[in-house]
Amino acid sequence: MPRLLLAYHFFHPDDVVSARIFSDFAVEQQRRGWEVSVVTSNRSCFDPARTYPPFEDWNGIQIHRVFRPPWTQARPVQRLGNSGWMTAAWLAKISRLTARLGAFDAVVVGSDPAFCASVGRGLRRLLPSAALVHWCFDVYPEAISAEGGNAAVRALVPVARRIMKWSYGAYDELVDIGPRMRERLAEYAPAAQRTAVPWALAEPPRPPAADPRVRAELCGRAKLALLYSGTMGRAHDYRAFLALARACRARSGDAVAFCFSSRGNRQDELRAAVTPADTNVSFVPFADEAGLEARLAAADLHLVSLQPEWAGIVVPSKFFGSLAVGRPVLYAGPGDSEIARWVAEYDVGLTLRDDGDPAPVVERLHGLVDDPAALGRWQANAFAVYQRAFSKKVINDAWDHALRGLVGRRAAAV
Repeated sequence: MPRLLLAYHFFHPDDVVSARIFSDFAVEQQRRGWEVSVVTSNRSCFDPARTYPPFEDWNGIQIHRVFRPPWTQARPVQRLGNSGWMTAAWLAKISRLTARLGAFDAVVVGSDPAFCASVGRGLRRLLPSAALVHWCFDVYPEAISAEGGNAAVRALVPVARRIMKWSYGAYDELVDIGPRMRERLAEYAPAAQRTAVPWALAEPPRPPAADPRVRAELCGRAKLALLYSGTMGRAHDYRAFLALARACRARSGDAVAFCFSSRGNRQDELRAAVTPADTNVSFVPFADEAGLEARLAAADLHLVSLQPEWAGIVVPSKFFGSLAVGRPVLYAGPGDSEIARWVAEYDVGLTLRDDGDPAPVVERLHGLVDDPAALGRWQANAFAVYQRAFSKKVINDAWDHALRGLVGRRAAAV
């Protein structure tokens, strides 16, 4: 049985989306015949005061957690401190594991904490015959540039790019989560590239019908319901959605409703921007995983946004969650991003124009109000596209095939 090691900042039982994806990844590869171990941190993502035990056998997956100080991820200096600490702690932990248990055949390193791909050079020395893969959810230092920051931070970006280019060179393969990200990583050009998107957390076997009670909670008696479900953070924006909601309200009152079920560092800003006159805009608490499918299914379309400077640096995971329940998306963001390209390629949504004019989308939304059958066909297409191109099974089958190929080629080379 080949041995696979995963390295990521957060893991089971943490409920942040990326931790759930890596936890699913471990389970799926174990099912495909890999012996899976994980190195992660002992801290919760959203509550750094909460800690987990240093070792856990979770359904046969060996989870090794390294201590990390309770520094918050919300402050840049502390976030970078977490990165440096975790990189060093991982190398020490993996060195002890290989001395005790033997070498791993393949290692997949995520992109959280920031710059943790730099662990690759140390891994190459510890595991010279292993296939090393970096699965990139966030591109660094580009993510830091997108956040802004002071002059000192901006001055360090060119140095960080050189460090990351050197670090990426240790990997046999760089795995991105979309075409624009692939283009950004190609600028470093150190290794083979492949795309593997993060799948949805809820994958019903067929497009679920809306629960009338949940739908009423989201949008009352509106004829068309649009839902934003997920993080409202630095990379996201809400202003285009509020402008669209106001244009829809001017056209048809509360017939088209916009509901936000979100958390993150821009959530308070969003709430402050909504006025009493925005009668077709509402808020509901963030849904836990048990209620997620019903929440997503209660809407007709889902809202997804991305700030222009973040194109190819991150890909909002809510896009995949929307398609998995058979709901097209309404996307506000740059036209060269992954989601804009997928919307055009697969006909799975609408994109707000870069000039901010909501009129064409207002017309299309009211066309759906008048033609429910067209909405149903569009939803069925979104579900079919997800099953064909983005599902957990499709992506993990591809991962298994790719990892076994890399291990074989690495063994032949050594």
